[in-house]
Amino acid sequence: MRRKEFTRPLDLAWQYLHKGDEHRAQQIVLAQRKHAPEDPELHIKWAELCEELGMARQAMEHYEAALKLDPKNHDALFSLGNILSEVGRFENSNHYLRKLLQQRPDHSKARELLYNNYEALGLVGQAEAVIPKKKGSSQSPHERYFPPCISKEQIEIFLKLFSGRELGYALETLDPDTGKVHHEYRAEPLDEEVVKAHLLGEISVAVYPLRSDNTVRYATLLLHVPSRVREMYARQHGYLLFLNEKARALAIKVVQQAQGFGVPVYIEEFGVRGYRVWFFFTEFVHFLKAKDFLNLFMERTEPSDSHIAVEFLLPTKPVGIGWIERCIPLPLGVDPVSNKRCFFLDENGRPFDNQLIFLKKVRTLDLKLAIRQLRLTTEAREIKYWEPRSLPRLVEKLRHECRVLGYLIDRALSGHMLRREEKVILFYTVGLLDSTEDSLHQILEPTPDYNYRKIKKQLQRLQKNPISCLRIRSMIPEITGSVGCTCAFDLRGGKYPSPLLHVMPQLVPASEEIEIPDKLPLKEAAKRYAYLRTHIEEEKTTLRRLEKILERHFQRKGIQEYSIDKAKIKLYKKDSHTIWHLEQT
Repeated sequence: MRRKEFTRPLDLAWQYLHKGDEHRAQQIVLAQRKHAPEDPELHIKWAELCEELGMARQAMEHYEAALKLDPKNHDALFSLGNILSEVGRFENSNHYLRKLLQQRPDHSKARELLYNNYEALGLVGQAEAVIPKKKGSSQSPHERYFPPCISKEQIEIFLKLFSGRELGYALETLDPDTGKVHHEYRAEPLDEEVVKAHLLGEISVAVYPLRSDNTVRYATLLLHVPSRVREMYARQHGYLLFLNEKARALAIKVVQQAQGFGVPVYIEEFGVRGYRVWFFFTEFVHFLKAKDFLNLFMERTEPSDSHIAVEFLLPTKPVGIGWIERCIPLPLGVDPVSNKRCFFLDENGRPFDNQLIFLKKVRTLDLKLAIRQLRLTTEAREIKYWEPRSLPRLVEKLRHECRVLGYLIDRALSGHMLRREEKVILFYTVGLLDSTEDSLHQILEPTPDYNYRKIKKQLQRLQKNPISCLRIRSMIPEITGSVGCTCAFDLRGGKYPSPLLHVMPQLVPASEEIEIPDKLPLKEAAKRYAYLRTHIEEEKTTLRRLEKILERHFQRKGIQEYSIDKAKIKLYKKDSHTIWHLEQT
């Protein structure tokens, strides 16, 4: 009887509703619904009535009350998920729909609604996990796709950059019933085959950055549109695209600010999950020091926006009391949540053309040096526009004083490929000038074949003596001839001509071959003679090559002489011989 007493006002409200008297039905609901007994079925009936009357909030309250009494009630789970979806609370809706599908995988309406929710949030991968596309249903692209040939060297670079726990990694997968992201642990080392499968998009791999000694090799920031904001504007796709562009712009700004501090940093587009900003360390550092670095960096950059969240992707996460390790998805794979590739971006926010070649250019940072540089700045630095970081003062002076080096540096900074000889010249000038090795990396980084690790190894093997002007002229005669190698040095003390005499003469040793004593043993005299004669022969060979080039130019222009830098070059023809003459003007 008691149940019948409580159903009487419910039945009366339905009668008024069927007669079209919604006002009276609503009055009964407002007056009587809170007196409903602790009965899940009655709560569901009240919820259904509230839905019919357009009272969404009251309906949700009754569905929630029913689930408190019967957490596995299928009708309440679906109906609450449905009404939450209708009011735009997709994340909450997904929560209840996933619960239902875990119990009833065959609930087609719940599956379809969950699919629609994921699509509304832009989570295409999760949507397709719930309701897979039929094979052949999507139109094939007109252009064929050719997977890359991934070399062992590229995999080794990848493994070194993203090295973490010695044993164990995770596969990132989606539950076929709920579309929820799962991490399946694999108790084995991350090997080349797994990395290759990840890069080819066959699997999605996540790694545990924390090693057994609590050190890490990298630190990461995530800039993203929070789920609450994404949910709020789920039906406004244009505005969501705008917010995504804001997140991208903010990530670019962070990188520009880092470059202003001399800190190498790299952006990755992380599917629909946001943009990750990566810092790679020269060596493994304690993860708390990496966290301190991120805190200090964020204090100096202030990338704030009310709709964009900035999160530290630390190797641990809190669990109420204490912390547990967490895995971080590797870049360059296919994000299962969105089915999109995760690419590294350049300073303009565009993906690099060849991501695997880009990995060779990734520069690591010395954590102690980076922290010192950040602490030199006492206030957050606001960068309104980006300016390329200038070279150190001595390198800039060398670039200005030596035309040949200025030409090579400008050519490298503008992104041209340098020949081996041109790189050797930069190594034995700029490379010897900068003890931090940063200048040479900064100059060569824009070149297409820049390889950070290779250059670092070569710098470690450099001989101490800088290259001579004579050697430079013999290696690149066409460049020295065209730009004009007219430097004048004070060679007192027996120093040999070298570009470094412009900026740091003490690095250029005295040339024993030039400073000759009166008495010299036969062996030593012969050795020095051979050395100097070799250089003379090199100069002659270089001059002959330049004369051929000049002759072609003279014939094409129909001239017999040419003036340059207080000198006049004249061409004479005698019989079948060509004679060159240089006059000082």
